[in-house]
Amino acid sequence: MQDIDAIVQTEEPSWAIQFSDETIVIIEATEDPARMVFSAELDSANDTNQRAIYEALLCYNLMWRDTGGIKIGLGGPQGALIISSELCLEGLMLNDLQFTLKNFLKITRSWQGFVSQAVPTPAPLSGLGDDSFQMHA
Repeated sequence: MQDIDAIVQTEEPSWAIQFSDETIVIIEATEDPARMVFSAELDSANDTNQRAIYEALLCYNLMWRDTGGIKIGLGGPQGALIISSELCLEGLMLNDLQFTLKNFLKITRSWQGFVSQAVPTPAPLSGLGDDSFQMHA
């Protein structure tokens, strides 16, 4: 992928991928079943937009069938919001991994933009139509 600036193995078996816009995606391997877990930090909701952001995220999490299982949660009290998803390793090909990573990055960037706004515009719940992406393997 052309917009990757760096890939660093952070711990066994975990990698951090930094993209040209400074977005960092962490990929961790896990078992039972064998899969990769993608995660990225979105930022923290500030006091003025916290309620609107949390409401949008709760709605989004409930739409797991439409989002391919992408989840967004809070990384502890007053912590940053973390977006994550999983990809099954069985039969995985390089093209599948690249496609999944590109789509995860697209959704992550969309949510980063939403969370960083002082006054949130409608949440990025769209994109679930014909050109939506599903992370099912």
